[in-house]
Amino acid sequence: MSVFNNQLFENTPDGRQKISPNPLAQVGAILDVAISIPQALIELYQKEHKPIPSPITGIGLIDTGASRSCVHAPIMKQLGINPINVVTSGTANGQALHGLFPAHFNFLAAKIEIDFASVVGVNLAGQDINGNQIIALIGRDVLAMGIFVYNGSTGSFSLAI
Repeated sequence: MSVFNNQLFENTPDGRQKISPNPLAQVGAILDVAISIPQALIELYQKEHKPIPSPITGIGLIDTGASRSCVHAPIMKQLGINPINVVTSGTANGQALHGLFPAHFNFLAAKIEIDFASVVGVNLAGQDINGNQIIALIGRDVLAMGIFVYNGSTGSFSLAI
């Protein structure tokens, strides 16, 4: 089981950092993630002598409100992955149809990799943290594989899978 611990600190006026709940409350539980094609597609591409697209990196936000993990849909197009199905999902704007895509997540610092039969393609345009694009929502399908601890009072979280 891989364990990833992260603590966010608040900058003080004197240039130091202090433990505070504020940064985690403002930013959320985030991890750097690389999105790529799943292993089954890699094997198929290799057999067909097709080039394997490079992973696309960005921020993954742990979203306990998401039943399934999601990826910014244009990334799936960039990777050349076509939808394999559609799903109706509830959003803050009501019900919407979204494509389902096979995908691979590599949580870089956490050293956690997951091949998904399908993730939901959503529009995360404009969702960024300090100018860095959120490209994935990590849903309860991932959290069901392990342990997630959100410690608001210390501004830290842990993910073990």
